[in-house]
Amino acid sequence: MPVPCNTISLAEVVYATIQCSRDDMLCWVLLQDIEEEQVMVARMLHQLTCSDPQLQFEILRAARSHLELGGPARLRHTFPALAFCGLKAIRIMTAGAAGKLHGSKADAGDEASTDAGSDTAGAADAAAEGAQTGADGGITAEAALQWLLEVVLQLAEVPAPMQALRLLLACAHVSSEEAGLEMLAYEFFEQAFTLYEESVADSRQKVTALHAIVGTLHRCYVFSSDNRDALTQSVTSYAAKLLKRADQCRAVCAASHLAWQEPAAAADTSTGAADGGAEAAEPDQPPGRQPPVRDAQKVMACLKRALKVVAAAKQQRAATARAGKGSGQHLPLYVEIVNHYLYYLSRGVETMSTGVVQQLLELVASELSQYDQELDADTRAYWEATKKHIQIQKAADERFAGLSV
Repeated sequence: MPVPCNTISLAEVVYATIQCSRDDMLCWVLLQDIEEEQVMVARMLHQLTCSDPQLQFEILRAARSHLELGGPARLRHTFPALAFCGLKAIRIMTAGAAGKLHGSKADAGDEASTDAGSDTAGAADAAAEGAQTGADGGITAEAALQWLLEVVLQLAEVPAPMQALRLLLACAHVSSEEAGLEMLAYEFFEQAFTLYEESVADSRQKVTALHAIVGTLHRCYVFSSDNRDALTQSVTSYAAKLLKRADQCRAVCAASHLAWQEPAAAADTSTGAADGGAEAAEPDQPPGRQPPVRDAQKVMACLKRALKVVAAAKQQRAATARAGKGSGQHLPLYVEIVNHYLYYLSRGVETMSTGVVQQLLELVASELSQYDQELDADTRAYWEATKKHIQIQKAADERFAGLSV
């Protein structure tokens, strides 16, 4: 599909499929047929491809102008496909900028050593500028992502909050790790938080959405300390407001990983691997990437908060349980927290000493023995697997040598 005008011609051919009629509004029995039709339309959107990302966005804009006429029943199926097509074009755009940076660094390597520092700095500036501008000076990555934000927010009004939230997170990750646009990535997360608060009502969906937010934020390295702290504080606040104690505990444990990032993987947009040779061993980093967060105090604070949540769940269950039955439902949470402690011990978190982990192991072992009759098979198997893991690690990692279970 070479030009946008052909997209308009195609839309006219499939007019009855992509646009909403009065009969559709009156007869919701047709929803199943509409879904089947729109799945085919979504597949068609993925065929509207062009090697030039600038022209690709013109095609997508033309497609959007027609898809908007389809009404809520159609938009929930077609707009996600439109958004992913836009993300694909942005990845091509930023990959081209990374290729230019790679070439700039190669040229800088041929210059005299006295000029190498300034040439490298110039190449880094070119990378940041490349993330803002298209391959031929047309649409910028920032403008393309702003367009995607409009598309996703329009999808949220269908309403399709969970679909929109996942797309917002996907756009946030691309903004952070491929385009290096901190403030735009922050905007995507803020919109995701707003959607979480105002549109996600089901308690199970809230849990799913919060874990998706945590997972995406953990993989974003573009944020300054102030912006990251603001986003992390919002996550921990939402975790404390979840309906069930078990969900609160798991969400707080997940949030602890926001305070401890592993070194970022090599940028997917790097062209080094494709070019081959020795240069492939040193891929380019996306512009604006910050060092990984390593805050041992915040990790420990989150895990202690999780233990308090489990203690509160234990007291609540003991107060409401009849004839002593069902008061051991907090036990799986203890085992999960143990595994988080073991993970951080293996990662060398300063506050996670062998003594701290051993105290928790003794506490959990005491709790499990106290409620042995109420311990379900899954929790028992989980605990046995955890003990086996500790024994294996003791032989391979000296940090586990002082543990006994």
